[in-house]
Amino acid sequence: MIKVLIVMALLGYVAMKLFGSNKSKSGRRKRKSPPLKISSPSDYVAHSKQHYLTTENERKFYAAMQEVVPDEYVIHSQVSLMALVKPVNFRDNSKTWAKRMDFVITDKMTRVLVVIELDDSTHNWKKRIARDKYVNSALDGHHKLLRFQTQRHYKPSEIASILESETEIRCLEDTNNHAVA
Repeated sequence: MIKVLIVMALLGYVAMKLFGSNKSKSGRRKRKSPPLKISSPSDYVAHSKQHYLTTENERKFYAAMQEVVPDEYVIHSQVSLMALVKPVNFRDNSKTWAKRMDFVITDKMTRVLVVIELDDSTHNWKKRIARDKYVNSALDGHHKLLRFQTQRHYKPSEIASILESETEIRCLEDTNNHAVA
C-alpha cells in the first residue's frame, strides 16, 4: 500500500513538472493569459508612412511661431482634444477623442496657455463647420482658442501681436518683420 502511494506521489510530481501547475510558488493560482488571437488576412489594413505630424502650411505657421515664442513655452502640434477636455458623460467620449488641435502652447510644466487652429478653405465645408462648432463649444470656458486664417506667408510679428493681446504669453521682442514662407 505504501509503495502504491509513493508511486502515485511520484507520478503526480512528474505530471506537475511536465504539464505545469496552476499555482505559483506563493501558492496563489496563476491567471491564465487569453490565447493570442491571430488575425485573419481580412483584418489586415494597409498603412502608409506619414513623414510629418503637420501639413506644409502648418509647418510654415509653426516656424513663424518658433521665431517669437520664447523657450519658457513649448509649442505642441496635433494635440488630441481629449488631452485638453473630457466629456462629463463617458458616452460622449467618441465625439471628442478623434479630434486634433493644430497647436497648443504650454508652459514648461505643460499647463495649457492657448489652443491654436489654422482655418483653411476646408473649414467652409458643412462637416468642418459642425466640427469647429463642437470644438469651440468643448473648449469654451476651459481653454483659450485662437483661430488663424491660413496664409501663403506668416509674419512672426503679427502672430506675436495676437498671442500677446489674447493670452498671457509674452513673446520675444526682437522679432524680424519678415514673412515665413
